[in-house]
Amino acid sequence: MGDKAACILKTAERLFAAGRYHEVTLDDICKEAGVGKGTVYRYFKDKEDLFWQVILSGLDELVRSVEDVQEREQDPGEGLRGVARCIADFFSDRRALFGLMWSESFRGSGRKKKFWKQWRSKQEGFLAVTMGFIGRGMEQGHYVSRLSPHAAARLLLGMIRTALWNREEMPKGDGWPLAIVELLENGILADKSSKIK
Repeated sequence: MGDKAACILKTAERLFAAGRYHEVTLDDICKEAGVGKGTVYRYFKDKEDLFWQVILSGLDELVRSVEDVQEREQDPGEGLRGVARCIADFFSDRRALFGLMWSESFRGSGRKKKFWKQWRSKQEGFLAVTMGFIGRGMEQGHYVSRLSPHAAARLLLGMIRTALWNREEMPKGDGWPLAIVELLENGILADKSSKIK
């Protein structure tokens, strides 16, 4: 995708986040992005396609960032901390995108099924990295849990998402993602001696 498409996506992300889906028009997006409708249609089928491409391209960026953590980190604990920081930083910088991902707008999409599958597939990308770190930690004896690595990874990502929604209640600074990982490690991933019977 070229620079113009990236500009359109960035503009659309901001406008969709600022208002309701049905209130944002392609004319609004074109005006803000400084392009004609023909340029938008060169890259996107219609407004709904543009809306979903904003979400899907954002998820692609996030998956790449999380995969970078996977390449850098061998230690399971440091890997989980890296993933948590990466996701928290990404959505702190892209709060508009975070809001869009969980908005009612895309849940009511006429093409929901097609895009929902793509959305879930991309989510599986960063879930797989998180599962990998948890699974490695279990293999090495650092973590013990009745939960599968998949379930534990989903819980970690759910805690991060909840923290992002309630950011004002989180500690100031950038340490809160690490606190979430510590909660996971000292709770459901704790060693056998601290495991709930």
